[in-house]
Amino acid sequence: MSITDTQISRDSLDGSPLIKLGEISYINCEIFNYPLNKIIHSQNLKNEGSEASQDAFKIKISSGVPSHLNKLFAEGLIDAAPISSFAYLKIKEHCKLLKRISISAFGKVQSVLFFSAQNLKELKSLQQEGLQPQIYTSEESASSVGLLKILLAEKYSLDINNIEFLRFSGRGEGLANKLLIGDKALLEANQLSHDAEVTNYQHVYDLGEEWFDLSNGLPMVFGLWAHKLNPQKEKFLQEIILTAKTMGLNQDLDKIIDVTHSKTNLQKNVLSNYFQTLNYDFTDEHIQGLALYESYLKKWALI
Repeated sequence: MSITDTQISRDSLDGSPLIKLGEISYINCEIFNYPLNKIIHSQNLKNEGSEASQDAFKIKISSGVPSHLNKLFAEGLIDAAPISSFAYLKIKEHCKLLKRISISAFGKVQSVLFFSAQNLKELKSLQQEGLQPQIYTSEESASSVGLLKILLAEKYSLDINNIEFLRFSGRGEGLANKLLIGDKALLEANQLSHDAEVTNYQHVYDLGEEWFDLSNGLPMVFGLWAHKLNPQKEKFLQEIILTAKTMGLNQDLDKIIDVTHSKTNLQKNVLSNYFQTLNYDFTDEHIQGLALYESYLKKWALI
C-alpha cells in the first residue's frame, strides 16, 4: 500500500488525529529525517489547512538529542520516537516497537567513541594501585554510557564501582578520558585523524567494535522506534517510517550526504562510509543482541 493510499478517517481515531513524533538531530538519523520530512510535506501531514489532508493523521515533529527524546517520550509529551535502547528497556512494559527498524551496528559504529590518554589496561593498573580513575561521559545518551560500563567490567575487568563517572556537555576539550557520541564523536575523530601529533588521545575505542567482540558477533542496538499509539496510528506511522528508511538508503542517499556535508564540513567519502557502516534493521539477531545487552545491564545493576 502506498503512502497516498494510507488515508485514515477521523471517525476511526481514538481521539486526536495528531501524531507527536520525535526526531533525533544526529547525522545517523538523517536516513530517516530527510525523506520523512519530504513525505510529511508532500502529504500535507505536518500542517493543517489542506482539504486533502483533513482525513489523514497530522504529524508534529519535536527534534532533539536522544536523552531529550527519551525524557519527552517517558513523560508522554510525544507519541513515538527513536529512543535509546537503554531507555526502552527501562519502560518496555509500557510501550511498543515499530517493526524492522533500529539504529544499530555490526562492529564499528564510528560515532560512539571512547577517547583516552591511556589504554584501558593502564586504567586497571591505576585501580590496582588504589587510585580512582575519572571518566567523562556525554550527557546525550544513556545507551552508550551503559555500554561503556559493561565493556569496562566484562572485557577489561575494571571495577566500575571504583570509577568516578562525570557528565559533561560539548566536546569536552582537554578531558583525559571521555565518551562522545553522535556528530561530536565523528567530528572529534575526524579532527584527530588530521592532528594526531598534537592530540592528548592516544587511544580511541569504538564501542560498536568492542561490543561485537564481546558478544561474539551480535549487533549493538543503540536506538529503537518506540511508540504508544493505537493500532490505526501505529500502522500509519510504521508504513511512513519504513518508506522513509527505503528512500533514505537508496534514492535520497546522495542528497543526504550533500546536506550533512554542508552542515558538518565532513568529507563526503567519510559520510558515505559512515552510512554504510550503520545498520537500520531489526531482525532476530538484533533481538538477541538487545537481550544480551539487557542481561549485562541487569548483571551490573545499571537498570
